[in-house]
Amino acid sequence: MASYVLKLGGAAILLLFAGVIAFIVFGNIWARIGIGAAIVIVGGGLLLFAWNVDRKERARRAGVDELPRV
Repeated sequence: MASYVLKLGGAAILLLFAGVIAFIVFGNIWARIGIGAAIVIVGGGLLLFAWNVDRKERARRAGVDELPRV
């Protein structure tokens, strides 16, 4: 139980640090192009990442869908 709590706390700390780093990195972009455009850029990057992961996952599972039902 204690290791779960420590892992959860560590994940929360990492998420906090990731947010701070993202704010520092993208702070200048937000100031220059506006929050709307920055959200479009970051959202587009996240969609591109998700599409790439999904494409790789579908390629990995390509033969599994063709197996006969048991």
